[in-house]
Amino acid sequence: MPTKREEEEKKFAQALAKLQRNQMARLIEYMGDPPRVENVPQSYWDEIGKELAQTIAPFLERSYLTSASTLMAELPVGVDWTLVNERAMTWAGKYAFDLVNKKKGGIVASTREGLQTAISEYFRQGWTRQELIDHLEPFFGPVRAEMIAVTEITRAASASDTVIAEELAKSGIEMVEIWETLNDELVCPICGPRDGKERGDGWEEPPPAHPRCRCRRRLELPRP
Repeated sequence: MPTKREEEEKKFAQALAKLQRNQMARLIEYMGDPPRVENVPQSYWDEIGKELAQTIAPFLERSYLTSASTLMAELPVGVDWTLVNERAMTWAGKYAFDLVNKKKGGIVASTREGLQTAISEYFRQGWTRQELIDHLEPFFGPVRAEMIAVTEITRAASASDTVIAEELAKSGIEMVEIWETLNDELVCPICGPRDGKERGDGWEEPPPAHPRCRCRRRLELPRP
């Protein structure tokens, strides 16, 4: 039986994969035959950036709020829910835009670089047009969509936990931060040793520690 998180990851990945299939079809049409990078207008890159951010942001916001709700139910103290809602919307919109549009390492930039490399290899190695399309597929396919969905749902939860911890700190309550893995067969060598450890004891930056990281940061009241 899939968990709520797994169901959300699946919906996120499916929405992203569907969008990217459409974006790839438009890219192939723009490239022409023979394919040329310069045939793809800047407007295409602007459009896919906007589409990606608009698709990603709602999932980030929902994951942020889900994590906040779960955490607050676990604690005997809380924070203003109106503030949490406002922070969720602001963070999700800004982060989705940055994730997509960073000049280096952003989704659009890495796709653009992948296209340039693939077309260069198309001419150098004498690929067929279908071979070129096959080499572009990973930039638009379900594997990348699933990786983004899993990683960024984890990041949204971490962003939510950070805000709650900061708000509690303003009230004089310094929460103890503990790394928590899912403790299943997918736990990796990076995160496994961190499980159950407090911040500063083998880890500093909160999850995700790597692409596809599903860990969380548990907040606990200080021990007497």
